[in-house]
Amino acid sequence: MRTAQRTLTLTALALLVLTGCGEQKTGSIPEPSDSSSASSASGASSSVSASATAQETEHYSGGSKAPDGEYRPADEFGPAQNVPKPVKPEGMNVETTEGMELFINYWNDLRNYAMQTGDVTEITKLVDESYTQELEFYESLDEIYNSGGWVIGGTRQIHYNKDLLTSDGNGAYSIGCNFDVENLVLWSDGKAQVFDNSDYIYNGIELKVKFKNNHWAVVTADILESQNG
Repeated sequence: MRTAQRTLTLTALALLVLTGCGEQKTGSIPEPSDSSSASSASGASSSVSASATAQETEHYSGGSKAPDGEYRPADEFGPAQNVPKPVKPEGMNVETTEGMELFINYWNDLRNYAMQTGDVTEITKLVDESYTQELEFYESLDEIYNSGGWVIGGTRQIHYNKDLLTSDGNGAYSIGCNFDVENLVLWSDGKAQVFDNSDYIYNGIELKVKFKNNHWAVVTADILESQNG
């Protein structure tokens, strides 16, 4: 079981790195609880081992179960609680610039929701089957939460420039973006893997979407350049 969990963690880490995670940044992440012991690792991550007692109890952010309707972000004690689920906007599924903007924002909101909850049911429907890297990322999130892990941070804002919108024909479009990604901590198997995303905003992203059968789908999001090296 531990071998399977380790394989899951390594797979998730690889996908998180591919989606924009970098090196640890001291002071930019939540501190572990007093019941945890920290150990440093070189490269893209560091590890923090939780106590056996903490692993055997139910995990609640803030150290307790939140009242119904009270949102609490994830922390070292547990995953986010009562995360509001994004609502599909009216007028999204039309082939217009406004419809595309609504779709992109909804897709990003659902991605942030999935990061906090592990619920990838709705967002999977918004991605083209050819975008396997993104779909595998969703699968890893689902597995992490189902195995008792969770994610702190990692949410994202998309800044796009409508002047860089181009039509590729047959319902396909490209738009230039920047992704502002929050620093991230992955808790899994009693350990925290920490990533610094502060430089990701400097990457130019070409986001490709398509409109087919009366709905939008994300085709890919490719990094074009990194001004920060």
